[in-house]
Amino acid sequence: MQRIPTADLSKAAGKTREQLDAVQRKMGRVPNLHATMANSPAVLTAYLRLNDALSQTSLDNRLRELLAVTVASANDSEYCLSAHTAMGKNLKVDEEELLHAQEGESTDPKTLAALRFAKTLVQKRGRVSDAEVSALKAAGFGNAAVLEIVASTAMNIFTNYCNHVAETKLDFPAVRVPAD
Repeated sequence: MQRIPTADLSKAAGKTREQLDAVQRKMGRVPNLHATMANSPAVLTAYLRLNDALSQTSLDNRLRELLAVTVASANDSEYCLSAHTAMGKNLKVDEEELLHAQEGESTDPKTLAALRFAKTLVQKRGRVSDAEVSALKAAGFGNAAVLEIVASTAMNIFTNYCNHVAETKLDFPAVRVPAD
């Protein structure tokens, strides 16, 4: 049972109603994460605005989903791992690539650098070394992209933590977080 229940969507009004309707149009439904965030219009707005802003970065949809899978796995977030695995599959990301991303791995060197960096950000709580930033840049990411990976990682940590606290009911096909 969820610790923080989903908001009663039939009672949503104003900006919150508009945002939930937009989620419904985009995703074909309102996932439990969004319905839970709707308890606080400010939280829902913050998440949707950050998600929208990050969709306009140099990071493509595929990489953003792989980053989300890596971060969810690093944070033991079954909800987010399941959701982003499903969204990755909708983008035609190969299932093997999604499995590798759970470990922060990829067969593509540039993707590998981004995923390892994101995993390191989680593990070190943002306190990465000069060498770790240099490795990301050597893989072909400029200053803007480095910051975009940081922002994407932070947004995913935010959703991971919301789901941990709320104990959001899973409404995607379950993907179990791999054991260490």
